[in-house]
Amino acid sequence: MIPAHLLCEPDKVAPTVLLPGDPQRARTMSEFFDVAEKVAENREFLMFTGTYSGIPISVCSTGIGAPSAVIALEELIQCGAHTFIRVGSCGALQRDIDIGALIIPTAACRGEGTSQRYVPLQYPAVAHGDVVQALSTVLPDARKGIVWTDDSFYVSDHDYWSSLGILAVEMECSALYSVSTLKGVRAGAVLCVDGNLLRCTCKKMRKTMEKKDEIPHQAVNGIKREIKAALDAVILLTSKEQ
Repeated sequence: MIPAHLLCEPDKVAPTVLLPGDPQRARTMSEFFDVAEKVAENREFLMFTGTYSGIPISVCSTGIGAPSAVIALEELIQCGAHTFIRVGSCGALQRDIDIGALIIPTAACRGEGTSQRYVPLQYPAVAHGDVVQALSTVLPDARKGIVWTDDSFYVSDHDYWSSLGILAVEMECSALYSVSTLKGVRAGAVLCVDGNLLRCTCKKMRKTMEKKDEIPHQAVNGIKREIKAALDAVILLTSKEQ
């Protein structure tokens, strides 16, 4: 059955899918594949399928926020996918975390509303251990810990969450983690810091903004590193299955 929003052929979806938010990022990630074919493009969802080091893999953009990310997750699961890595960005909530640093979220505070339609807030949003281990192996210098997933970009209480030791804020992880656990599939994430809220270097805090400035130059290499790390983690995860 063709999924309602991805509008892709189910047999064109690989078992492992990378999940960036930005469609352009999905296009960029597909350029790291051995070969890649565009298999779907509808709304915020742009998907490519191919191989990396001979391993089947897909990348599907999810747009901004938890609702569309979970739509993509649900429909990719319908197509047979079982392992997911969010490859995204975040705003740091600890002063010592620089732009360009990489974070592996082991769990997420559920500040979004989507997962609350599935389970009560007492239900934890935790990354799958296999995915965390694979990402940690290929990124030994990445910070690991808890992030805060929020629905609001412009309204935040970042000082409070920072005081609790939360590493960063982003908009998808807790929903992806909660729903993937419910559905019995594996999900994890790697995030590149593109601003620090405590240092007032986030996008919403900058005085001026042009399109070329959306990703600060300090984060460009970090984004390339997280893409390569996610792909290398797929190799480890696939070997673990065999």
